[in-house]
Amino acid sequence: MSVFLIKRILQALSHLPLSVARSLGRALGRAVWLLGLREKHVALVNIRLAYPDLSNRDQQRLAYRSVLAAGEWFAELGVVWMGTEAQLRKLAVAVEGSDGVIAARDEGHGVVFLAPHVGNWEYAGLFANMLYPMACLYEPPENPGIEDFIVKARGRFGMVPYPTTPKGVVGLTRTLKNGQTVGILPDQVPRDLSAGCNAPFMGEPCFTPTLAVKLAQKTGSKLFYLAAIRVKGGYKVRFIEAESGLYDPDMVLAMTSMNQGIERLITDCPEQYQWTYKRFRTRPVTGPNHYHKD
Repeated sequence: MSVFLIKRILQALSHLPLSVARSLGRALGRAVWLLGLREKHVALVNIRLAYPDLSNRDQQRLAYRSVLAAGEWFAELGVVWMGTEAQLRKLAVAVEGSDGVIAARDEGHGVVFLAPHVGNWEYAGLFANMLYPMACLYEPPENPGIEDFIVKARGRFGMVPYPTTPKGVVGLTRTLKNGQTVGILPDQVPRDLSAGCNAPFMGEPCFTPTLAVKLAQKTGSKLFYLAAIRVKGGYKVRFIEAESGLYDPDMVLAMTSMNQGIERLITDCPEQYQWTYKRFRTRPVTGPNHYHKD
């Protein structure tokens, strides 16, 4: 799909009431499910691995709901990436846990937001940036036009996007040493073997990125989970102080603790987690390829 077409679609969606956009997103999800596209296969594999005690029928239902939620996420990008600051602020139906972030910043600490792929993580980052101006990392896409569009969308309220390069990491480190905030996706499988370790998530080993925790430990920053959970009329934004286990110098133990924190975060809304992403990959590769189609 061309950059021009993506922009036009999102522009059209940005003018719709959120409820209508979400309805269209669910329709898109139903089409993906009925057509048996890749997202359906990946969601089914992930749900079976993450929830082995559910019946086959319940696994199917949860996978179906997660594909619909993925459609909602895409449809919401219209207003999230193109809406005004006033529009985005109104979508925060409730905000929980911001006092802890304020206290950490008042003490002079930098803050690392761990924003997993739950609810609408794009909205979570933009909203958090309105409260605490921050920098973030992004994976440069192959299409330069898409990259320029994404960078402008995320940076239009002052967020500083850094690419996932050594220079980007230096930029984040400098931001934290200055007592400011950064946002990082803690459940995106890194390409570089040195950028993560295998740690359990939902009882299954998966390659987990260590950058956020290493940055926090190196700079004396505080770690908080950040999520924007989809609710009627907008989002419930949650800031949750991370457990002490994330500061363990043993990265396997720290990543295990982080993944457990993500598990708790998605307990009340498992369908809103991005189960359409191949989360259960290991590096170096160990065991079976869960996503291989026979």
